[in-house]
Amino acid sequence: MKKILYVLFMALLTFAGCKKEKELVFDARPEERMGEALATVNNSLSSAANGWIATLPTQAGGGYSFYMSFDAANETVKMYGDLTDESATKIGTSTYRMRANMGAELIFDTYNYISLLEDPNPSSFGGATGSGFKSDVEFIFDHFTTDSLIFRGKKYKQTLTMIKATAAQKNAYESEGLKAAMDKLKSFFINTANPYIEVVSGNATLKVGITINASNNLSTGKRLDFTGVLADGQTVSSSGQKYAFTLDGVSILNSGLIWQGVTFVSFKWKDPTTLAVYDSTGKEYIIKTSATPLVPLFQLWGSKYTGMLSEYKTIYPGTSTTGTTILNYFHNGLISSITGGYNFNYGRINYVWNLVNKRLTLNGFSSQNGGTSGWTTSIVYSYNVDANGVYKFTTYAAASGGYVANPLSQLNAFMLANSITFDYYVNGSTVYAKMTSVEDPSIVMTFVLQ
Repeated sequence: MKKILYVLFMALLTFAGCKKEKELVFDARPEERMGEALATVNNSLSSAANGWIATLPTQAGGGYSFYMSFDAANETVKMYGDLTDESATKIGTSTYRMRANMGAELIFDTYNYISLLEDPNPSSFGGATGSGFKSDVEFIFDHFTTDSLIFRGKKYKQTLTMIKATAAQKNAYESEGLKAAMDKLKSFFINTANPYIEVVSGNATLKVGITINASNNLSTGKRLDFTGVLADGQTVSSSGQKYAFTLDGVSILNSGLIWQGVTFVSFKWKDPTTLAVYDSTGKEYIIKTSATPLVPLFQLWGSKYTGMLSEYKTIYPGTSTTGTTILNYFHNGLISSITGGYNFNYGRINYVWNLVNKRLTLNGFSSQNGGTSGWTTSIVYSYNVDANGVYKFTTYAAASGGYVANPLSQLNAFMLANSITFDYYVNGSTVYAKMTSVEDPSIVMTFVLQ
């Protein structure tokens, strides 16, 4: 019995020794190490004398940039952002805090410019009901680089990149330099017809058209697109990405825009009047202008663009008086006297192309809860198109589903009675689709490209 007790006693001593040795692998307890990590990140944020320049893509919308200056003692952050002219010129102050949660977590815990991207109320900044732009105000620290801090959004996993600002950059932000930079770049694209760059591919030099949308539209805003015809003269290649304004141009987010194997990462001013695009190797591509569009819009249906949208009670620039009447018959006609007994508080029109079967579907959506859910009425057309992009539509399937066949009736009549062309309509830095009657050119309707 004594022998058995002795063996058990020695085993316990051995186990205790192993446990003690295991505990000595780290110099501090986990909570102490986390506290040190929090302090390190917080000290890095607040010790940057000139603040930080940050970029953040959103999951549902475009990309955005910010200038931030942190005060750890008072847990406040001062901020500018490229969301609006006001956010670019008026400093916003809010509180922040650091906490341990799956790592060091940065939380913007009172309302600021970043909060606008999360706001679930569409009237605040145009985001979707309930989800905003699908962006975060809570970020998990990921890693350091030489001059940067990298965070990931807690819910939507978008990358918040912070780069230390210089004294000159800080002064520029505080002197309304961000708005000036935004205005200059917007003006360039307003005044530069059909901008493009030249990219060498094999033995061919390809012209690549650039489209940039400077709006905050949830589905199309703060995005840019490169589109060009390849060396065979027929194949169209298109690639898009989100971007954010910077003091010297544009930062292309999500590791850049890839077109035909080249990764483009930024736009910068080569001199006061010359804007260039730069790829990941530092190669420069001067933006030039073309007298005509490089690729006609009708050649991009089904590749770059899948359709067109007319949002609820929104008449876009370029729509003629007659076109407005046709569209408003739908937008203002979601009432019982026109629908046949039903009232709706939201609706939209969208076209969807099916090039394989040569079909175009006209959808009228109606809702009684502001668009959260609803019903769709669809009309399907067959079409023929000539070499000049003139379309003639015939009915493939009459209106079915939903409750808005009658509100769509004037638009349906237009589609069947006219030969139709599709072209670009440029307003400022925003490009719309323009639908025009060949027989009566005074009938023009513009739409958001999708």
